[in-house]
Amino acid sequence: MIEPGARLDAKAVRRQVERLRELPTLPAVVGRIVELLERPDADLSDVAALIETDQVLTAHLLRLANTAFYGLSGTVGTVTQALTVLGTTVTRSLLYGTAVLDLRIDLAGFWEHSIGTAVAAGALAKHLALKKPEEVSGAGLLHDIGKVVLYKQAPEAFAAVLARTRDEGLAFRDAERALLGVDHAEVASWLLTRWRFPPRLLEPIVCHHRPTHARAFPVEAAVVHVANTLVRAVGYGFGGDGRIPQIAPEAWRRLGLSPDDLDQVLDVFERDLGDAQVALHG
Repeated sequence: MIEPGARLDAKAVRRQVERLRELPTLPAVVGRIVELLERPDADLSDVAALIETDQVLTAHLLRLANTAFYGLSGTVGTVTQALTVLGTTVTRSLLYGTAVLDLRIDLAGFWEHSIGTAVAAGALAKHLALKKPEEVSGAGLLHDIGKVVLYKQAPEAFAAVLARTRDEGLAFRDAERALLGVDHAEVASWLLTRWRFPPRLLEPIVCHHRPTHARAFPVEAAVVHVANTLVRAVGYGFGGDGRIPQIAPEAWRRLGLSPDDLDQVLDVFERDLGDAQVALHG
């Protein structure tokens, strides 16, 4: 066990995370699906037929497609429709995330925080008329995947970080830095780079605490950054600590949101979040 106040070796934690490459990372059916999705001429009907051979994947994609990221809650009834709504990029990334690292970890409120951030990111992306808002929503859903990696691959380290946040009132990220020398965003970068996540998803995930570090997709990173804070501010779910992080001024300026804009976004968020809860738990 980890002694209170002990500093863990970040290199040792990284070695634990890197061992993911040694695991049977993808079930055979997921590997075939991903191969199809990566083809420029991918036929969605072929992809759907493969997904439908796995009841768990089918149910998961249908639930996600009906979470009202785009005002379509309750209207997606087939896998082909789900693929159209989510897009091939998001579908591929979600298959990786759910097949390899079940996103439902043993932390009360974590899944709700992830869903809330996805819905908020989608509401912001739609308000800003960004292209492919489903990809921004997907980044919101997976923004804390680095915490999932720590939970799965370094459970003692994860428990120590939680204890530090509770005992000292630290932000989860600050406790990670103090104990591990790295945080969950950096852990996510190790994994998602190896999984060849597309930059439009990878940058908002890896830079959701430091959106000014995003180079190729700074607007998308700013959206996920703001969405994460909004969800914490309204008290939906639990990301590992009870703190509400400050929004980076440059990210806020980049989005150009007025108080009226924010009110409109929050109205859409609350409506879509209610629909998402029904779709996911109903």
